[in-house]
Amino acid sequence: MPLADYPDLQKLSRRAKNQLAEELWQAANIDAPVSAAHRRTLDSRWADYKSGKTKAISLTELKRRLAAK
Repeated sequence: MPLADYPDLQKLSRRAKNQLAEELWQAANIDAPVSAAHRRTLDSRWADYKSGKTKAISLTELKRRLAAK
């Protein structure tokens, strides 16, 4: 089911497409397995956060950074 088959969806902004993808993912109710490599990355980032090596950012800051890309 390629995106090209849905011209109205192609017109959506990147933000709207991401929101739609998130809603579809949640609606599918899929528990996708996490690869070992991704698990290591997540564990490493969590450890950095817990140790204070990295800091959390606010939702507002996250949105600002994503909008700047």
